[in-house]
Amino acid sequence: MEVIDEVASALKMDRDVLARASIKAFLERELRRIEAEIFEIGARHGVRSIFELDDKLKKGEVRETDILDDFQELDYLESRRDELLSAMKILPQQL
Repeated sequence: MEVIDEVASALKMDRDVLARASIKAFLERELRRIEAEIFEIGARHGVRSIFELDDKLKKGEVRETDILDDFQELDYLESRRDELLSAMKILPQQL
């Protein structure tokens, strides 16, 4: 018996309902974590997105060597946020 089956049985609920609710909770938690990290990097550089940071770089307002790590991390985090939002659209709206 799988863990999800055992937990569903212990909670006396449908396995699929538990699975969907668990996935939704995971995606929401990950999205909050990612958005907090995006906010933290953005606040550090006075931007709200990778595009704004790139614009500052192009204008010479910041040096690439000073922001490279944050730039790469922000790029990854925004991509990951898009993946999470896309995955959330797959879930049924009843949850």
